[in-house]
Amino acid sequence: MAVEKGVRANKMARIYVVFTSSGISGSSINYSIFRPMEKILTNQEMLSELKNRCEGVDFAGGTEPVKAAEAVRKVRDEWENLDGVLYFGTPPDELVSIDLPIVAVHPRWGQWQAPFGPFKGQKVVTSFLPVIPDTDKLVFSSRLEDIAAKIKAVRAISQMDGLRVLVVTDLPVLGAFEPTPNQFVSSREEYEQTYLDNLEKTFGAEFVNVSEDERIKVMGEIGEEAEEVAQKWIDESESVKGTNEREIVKSARLYLALKKLMDGYDCGAVATEGYDVPTNDEDGFMPSQGLPSSQFCTDGVVATSETLMDSLLTQQLGLFITGSTGTNGDYIIDPPINIAIIGHCEGPFNPYGDERRVPYVIRNRPQVDLNVGGACVQVKLPLEETVTVAKFSMYRRNISIFTGQTVPGNSLFPGWDDILCRNKLAIKTDAGTLFENVDWDTFGNHRVAFYGDYRKQFKDLAKLIGFDVMEKDKVKS
Repeated sequence: MAVEKGVRANKMARIYVVFTSSGISGSSINYSIFRPMEKILTNQEMLSELKNRCEGVDFAGGTEPVKAAEAVRKVRDEWENLDGVLYFGTPPDELVSIDLPIVAVHPRWGQWQAPFGPFKGQKVVTSFLPVIPDTDKLVFSSRLEDIAAKIKAVRAISQMDGLRVLVVTDLPVLGAFEPTPNQFVSSREEYEQTYLDNLEKTFGAEFVNVSEDERIKVMGEIGEEAEEVAQKWIDESESVKGTNEREIVKSARLYLALKKLMDGYDCGAVATEGYDVPTNDEDGFMPSQGLPSSQFCTDGVVATSETLMDSLLTQQLGLFITGSTGTNGDYIIDPPINIAIIGHCEGPFNPYGDERRVPYVIRNRPQVDLNVGGACVQVKLPLEETVTVAKFSMYRRNISIFTGQTVPGNSLFPGWDDILCRNKLAIKTDAGTLFENVDWDTFGNHRVAFYGDYRKQFKDLAKLIGFDVMEKDKVKS
């Protein structure tokens, strides 16, 4: 990552491990007599398998079986230094009430299942691991991966603790675009206060407000490095269309200024104001943050335009879960052709979050004349791929989620690349159900798309922080 301080990217999550049994259930004591060659896993072996799959986690506790009351006492004693609990067995109510995220694993064949259940309405996610491994090794491996993914969700929550987000706006810290007026329950002031309270209680994160004039001042201090960054963007692009080097340098100067401000304020993510919000910049508004945001996201640093803070938090959590910041954008639903559209003027050049990069075109902003306003980007995003589209509502403590397949936009509308936002995803999905379930009042008019099917991971994450899940592509029962 280019910027790591505020994100706590290298923070180890500390998870307390509890085993409440060992080996096979006493009801099967003759198993080894009849099956002497079959493997029965020890607690040490199960934990070792998980440790090999979980980077960045410090597993406290031990592998010796303990009684529930003893487990509760030990977790209470270490509560302030723990990020979660990995519990093999049925977590007692006293443990659940401590309010730490819990991954509960039923040790199949080591215990009877009752009363192990789904823990509805509680910050507990469940998984199942047999002490006698499955006949199919791939099935057994998938069980371990499922537990590891849930542990990764606990770590994602722990990484949010201490996150400082630089927010550049002269308005109240949530900015100009969201919340929209129809998202208010009583007033803008009440919405913002509840939002910030929920942010602190859920994640221990904070927004750091910086004025536009301070941003302009730092931009003025940027020297020749801006030309070097601009030239790098030009050299790595597929082409330049509707803008020029002078405008690209303006956006490069913005990028470098934001990096400097983030470093100075010890921030690990950044949000800038919208394209058309008046400022004291030379042109009367800030140069396009399309290229800066794209570069930040490519480097693994969440950068969101239009001060879309719910989108930013969705991207940050998605980065920890998927390895990518995802692609944020305005949300459009077209039921007659079963298409949902996500569109903005920025996006990572590595949409999978790894070393694979895709081509991009440097362009002018669609709302302005040619060769003014800085430069944004049209990323040639992969087609015929599964994407997960998500959005957290910090105010209402909900998450919206659906999945679909990316398809060529040009097959749907002529001149696709020149309609509205420069960077667009067309997603084949159950758009009719999406439209019936759409909730602009809760989630605003933006969503974030991640390459891959991460529905289960986002649902687990939401449960661990006490958020309600709304699967928008499913018919309400």
